[in-house]
Amino acid sequence: MSTITVPPMRATWISPPSPPPPVEAALDAAYETHRRFRHGAFAEYCPTCHVPAGELCLARRSVHSARRQAHRARLAQTELVPLLAAVAR
Repeated sequence: MSTITVPPMRATWISPPSPPPPVEAALDAAYETHRRFRHGAFAEYCPTCHVPAGELCLARRSVHSARRQAHRARLAQTELVPLLAAVAR
């Protein structure tokens, strides 16, 4: 009877597939537009990577959760229509 030896399994890292170039261009344009006009979380200072408002986070194509939370906290304190709310009071 013969013995079969199996080589040990090696861990291989497979990088995720990168998006196609048109998708990358669209993502870059969307983030640049949000940054330029300070929309959403880009209106806030990032406490994680310490970039000022209106700048991209140091992590490419990512907004740190602390920055998103700061934006949500500011939205909760802001009235949607401050002038109409003042007239209605």
